[in-house]
Amino acid sequence: MEKPSLSKADIQLELDVSIKKIDFKITGNRTKMDDDVSVTSLVGQLPDVSKNISGLLEDEGDVKDIIIPFVPEKLNFGIYKIADDTESLTAFQLEAKYSHLKLKGVFSKEFKLFSVGINQAISFSKMPLVGEYLKEYTISDLELVYLSQKENSLTPDREKLISLSKKNFISQKIWINNYKLFLNAGFNAGLILKTGNEEQKITFPGFDLKGIKVPSLPASDPAKKQNSGTSGNTQQEKEKQHPLVKINEIKPSIEKNLIQIAVSADFNVGPFGLQLVGLGIKVPFTVFQNFSLEKLWKELQFTLQGLAIIYDTPSLSIAGAFLREIHNGTEEYNGLLTFRLGKIEIIAIGSYIKTPNYSSLFAFGYLGIPIPLDPAFYIHGFALGFGLNRDFVMPQITEIPDFPLIKIVHQGGLKQGDSIKKIFGDLNRYLPVRENSYVIIAGIKFDSYKMIFTTGILAVAFGNKTSLHLLGLSTMKLEGVYYFEFAFSMRADLEEGTFFAQGQLTENNYILLPQLKLTGGFALGMWLKGEAAGDFVFTLGGYHPNFKVPVHYPNNTPRLGFSFNLGPVNFYGKAYFALTPSCIMAGLAGGLNLILNGRVVYAEIGLLFSADFIISWKPFYYKAEVYVQIYAKIVVDVWLFSINQTFNLSARLQLEGPDFRGLATFKVAGYELEVKFGNHQKSINTALTREEFIAGFLPEPAKILVCNIASGIIKKIKRKDGTESIVVNPKTFALEIFSEIPLTEINGDQLNAESIKKENIYPVYKDSAPLDSKLGLSVTGAVSHFSSFQVSPVLKSLPKSIWNHTNTIPDQEEILSGSKLLKEICKGIRLEFSKTESGINPVTTSLYDTCAKIYRDDFTAPEAKYNQNSAQPDKSMMTVLGILNEEEIDYSDLENTTEVYKYKGKSLGTYQIA
Repeated sequence: MEKPSLSKADIQLELDVSIKKIDFKITGNRTKMDDDVSVTSLVGQLPDVSKNISGLLEDEGDVKDIIIPFVPEKLNFGIYKIADDTESLTAFQLEAKYSHLKLKGVFSKEFKLFSVGINQAISFSKMPLVGEYLKEYTISDLELVYLSQKENSLTPDREKLISLSKKNFISQKIWINNYKLFLNAGFNAGLILKTGNEEQKITFPGFDLKGIKVPSLPASDPAKKQNSGTSGNTQQEKEKQHPLVKINEIKPSIEKNLIQIAVSADFNVGPFGLQLVGLGIKVPFTVFQNFSLEKLWKELQFTLQGLAIIYDTPSLSIAGAFLREIHNGTEEYNGLLTFRLGKIEIIAIGSYIKTPNYSSLFAFGYLGIPIPLDPAFYIHGFALGFGLNRDFVMPQITEIPDFPLIKIVHQGGLKQGDSIKKIFGDLNRYLPVRENSYVIIAGIKFDSYKMIFTTGILAVAFGNKTSLHLLGLSTMKLEGVYYFEFAFSMRADLEEGTFFAQGQLTENNYILLPQLKLTGGFALGMWLKGEAAGDFVFTLGGYHPNFKVPVHYPNNTPRLGFSFNLGPVNFYGKAYFALTPSCIMAGLAGGLNLILNGRVVYAEIGLLFSADFIISWKPFYYKAEVYVQIYAKIVVDVWLFSINQTFNLSARLQLEGPDFRGLATFKVAGYELEVKFGNHQKSINTALTREEFIAGFLPEPAKILVCNIASGIIKKIKRKDGTESIVVNPKTFALEIFSEIPLTEINGDQLNAESIKKENIYPVYKDSAPLDSKLGLSVTGAVSHFSSFQVSPVLKSLPKSIWNHTNTIPDQEEILSGSKLLKEICKGIRLEFSKTESGINPVTTSLYDTCAKIYRDDFTAPEAKYNQNSAQPDKSMMTVLGILNEEEIDYSDLENTTEVYKYKGKSLGTYQIA
């Protein structure tokens, strides 16, 4: 081979310069990187910069001690030009080298690169707990790189120059493997791990500051599970599923005066599994002051955030985990222990959190002992738990399979690949710390006929507020034939007055083939208090496509149906049903798509169908829309000739009634035809008559007003004549009166009542007038006023299909808008004793003896009055008593109308209500 000429050979020039005891070395190079790419550089070097700066600051005392630790031993800076025959790239580099650390920055128009590298080997032998088992493991090189690159469209030649430039400025030993560069935009981490005589490159290109997230288990292909001879649980397959070493996370961070690098990893050997969380090293900045290797190892800190050990075989399983976290002044200690031997299971979970002001504890235990009550209800075990200063947050229906208490009990303990950081993180997210809140948990695991396996958890939260939660997971499977997984939940909040129940098939369901998926869910919601009081919803598969779902409704309920996707064949079917106070919604949808894709011919055939219905009642009204589309496409491509034909036929049918009418629209080949049928000139009469409204929505007059004691009952006593007396506490006593007709005014002598919002309310019937509904109250006895009582209105939400701001039924647009309720409408009153003290003078009080309800049949002005029924004193009498024991109560006073007791504003008496 002929020797290259001087013009193509490497050229090097060197120049040594010394200025005021500072030595400079300037080097010029021209080097061939490739057949047609060369690198020209001019580099300045300060080989003894630390020594030179130290000499200059010899007389500066403290200033020298502060500056010198941050001065590198060597400092290089230079300009590089990388070029081929047509393109060129210029970059500026600055590099600082310490004894065991190197920093580098590269700047050009095309990219910017920053790197931090460690030059010295790092041994695991000094690590806590596991150091003696990892003596052979050493990290020989470690580098963190941040790369920022413009995403402009580049020519292939320029992309090649940029790639060669990156290779020139990074550690090729780490980032290049088989001549390929493993470096992406963003943060990159790379190291060389030595195990004995073996060496392995480990790179994590392109992660963010939150770390590298790797799934605990590799994604599996359902189609590969269909095998005939093996069960899929061979040792070789397990080792492939759980590799010997798997890095889950690498997280660099800077905390106060420390640099930290934490690693989370899994180690699996056969049935044994070891998981380390937050295994890291901390290097204080003080190490760089008077740096030495001995000082580095002395001040180097090792950390371990969590640890899990697992031994899992079909007959025996033992697992333990511990995780400690500190953030924002809060310390968390989490632990887990599982044991399974045959059919006997023991699971224990604990969490202790210490905040600056108080502590919180959660404990949960599961004992698995078979109890064969019945084939339909075969119990596998029970669970109990409690939380102090803990609340309970119901998971979303899609999160229930991963809810820690459900997951661990349902799958029978902690398994290889389960992330303890995620398990404990989810546990403290669903059971958050909250002062003066408490949780009691009970659970059960059972099966039905060895086919359906269910795990259920019941949680009661109380303290700040009281709520009831039920959630669980049911599975039914036959390997290779079907798999059903159903999550369910129920929540009742007594303070908010809400009730929710949901159920949903998870994404893991299939039948016959993994590609034949089943979907569906249901939701039920009721609101008894608050702004949405009186509202309810029930849905199977979701809502009408145009329905604007209110924010308080359960949303994202999947359609009931199936989907089948097998390459060129794809078809699906869906359905839904929903019931709200204003309407019923229902619908169907289906589709079929066939594709033939050959080298010459491409053909596609499709069929779409959908039907959506809106139905309201009292009065009965419906509107429906049905849509059908058939389409076909064919493309023939033969050499210089191409044929592209498309056929599209669609039909849309719109119906409404009663007084049935509709509109049919046909579209084919760009032409459209409309056909109307029914009477479109006559408007559909959807309004009820007054008689139909009263018969459909109002009870008989005697039941329009209802009274009940809402609180304060101490005891109910039966008298000799068969009547009942009720002993109440005046401090908590409350009487509620409800009206089936909304109230617009409350009247009473010296009535201390909150005002009712003034707005027009119409009963929805033909030509109705604004409602004028007055509730009249009166007190009978020695005092005939309400000065000792506080009256507050009871506000509810009412369906606009019955009561509205106009006397017309809501149209389709209003029904679909979601605003189907009248908010804060007065439906009654709450009567309580005034909480203000009346002074030392006794105040004579008398509760009304009876509540006779008189309903005046004048619908435009319904009215209710309370009168004393003196003819029946023995059946309904309220007489004030003092604070007496039950045996001291004199019932003889209940047989007459003489008022002999006084109620003092400052006393706590008891009341006898007959």
